[in-house]
Amino acid sequence: MRYFAVVVSSILMCGSSLASSVNAATLPELAEALNTRFDVMKDVAGYKAANHLPVEDLPREKNVLLKAHSAARDVMLDPQSIDAFVQTQMAISKNIQYRYLDRWRLQPEKAWQPRPLKEVRAQILQLDNMILNLISRQILTGGGFGEEQDHMLARLLDDKQISDLEKAQLIDALGKIKRRQLPV
Repeated sequence: MRYFAVVVSSILMCGSSLASSVNAATLPELAEALNTRFDVMKDVAGYKAANHLPVEDLPREKNVLLKAHSAARDVMLDPQSIDAFVQTQMAISKNIQYRYLDRWRLQPEKAWQPRPLKEVRAQILQLDNMILNLISRQILTGGGFGEEQDHMLARLLDDKQISDLEKAQLIDALGKIKRRQLPV
């Protein structure tokens, strides 16, 4: 009986350690993907500035949300639960574009050209899918998003274009994402 108790407690400790290590690995990956997604907004803003296009593109946003719903289903997330997160992510992305446009009105960048929009959009789609996959993995194996994970993520979100308020809004929306319930 004592042997059984030792084996069970060892298994539980290993499981706890595994969950902690998955948690520790997933959050930096998630932050890196989010930082990269926000970083490429410079290219989007540059393209829109060069082509005199508005930052606001509602048909594009609807398309992004539909693709996110599909990707969410693929990684076992409840598609409706990602709406606030995706919309917050898009709002922050637009804010970043506006900041670049304002800065360029005062002081244009001379030695920089935006990458082709088709290439940038493909990268954004890839990042969006990766972000949803990492969120799903964090919820499933890393225990979700609690206060400790929120603080760590806030620290790791280091794109200079994101305000503390935007970080808080993004992390709050992240906490609302749920795994998809399979029919019984």
